[in-house]
Amino acid sequence: MKKTIIAIIIALTIVGCAQIDQTERGIILEFGKVDEVVEPGLTIYNFITKQVLKISVKTELQEIRIESGSKDLQTVNVTVAVNYRIDPSKVDQVYTQYGMNGVEIALQPKIKETITGVTPQYTAEEMLQKREEIRQRMETTLKSKLDSANTHVIVEGLAITDFAFGKAFKEAVEAKQVAEQDALKEKNIKLKVEYQNEQKVAKAKADSAVIALQMQALKQQNGKEYLTLKYIEKWDGKLPQVSNGNALVMPKIE
Repeated sequence: MKKTIIAIIIALTIVGCAQIDQTERGIILEFGKVDEVVEPGLTIYNFITKQVLKISVKTELQEIRIESGSKDLQTVNVTVAVNYRIDPSKVDQVYTQYGMNGVEIALQPKIKETITGVTPQYTAEEMLQKREEIRQRMETTLKSKLDSANTHVIVEGLAITDFAFGKAFKEAVEAKQVAEQDALKEKNIKLKVEYQNEQKVAKAKADSAVIALQMQALKQQNGKEYLTLKYIEKWDGKLPQVSNGNALVMPKIE
């Protein structure tokens, strides 16, 4: 009985326990070597020969700012934010490959390679116009690089938070905007002049048509139709007040 009690006491003194939550996985090391991976919950182990490490598998944020270049040789400072997490089923391999805090060391170079590989395929102006396309391309490229390197890092999303261009590009953009505004102003002036000229030509044609009609009326029936036309132009809409027998006396044309 005494030996049993002693054995229990000894067992209790060498037993350790660790609580692993849902955002973690536990790695049990035996003499520094990975022995097993434990799921969330309470873990009992021999703390004399073994050690428990908690590896986070929750989503983390990595932000990188790096100077890169554009297709038209402009300097651009790019800032991206990457949401990532470790594959829960591969935490032992991640630990063996990178240690406790080695994931960022593996992730950062891949993000930088991605940025410096994608931006030179676009001009500075295209970067402003095709931001979403570039973002998608960066995200796809980064995932491919991480998978090829067997990092077991899962990228959940990549966002471009800033494109900062150099002074030369900003000055070029301002100059282009001024030039475009001047060109638009000149175009509007030109269109206005053309419209005014078209109106003058149209009026001249209309006046010519009226004169031709008047001349034609004058020639026909000794000018009777022409006189009738003039009466119509002068008529104020009132019927004549004076009659001469059965015929109406029309007003004189001044």
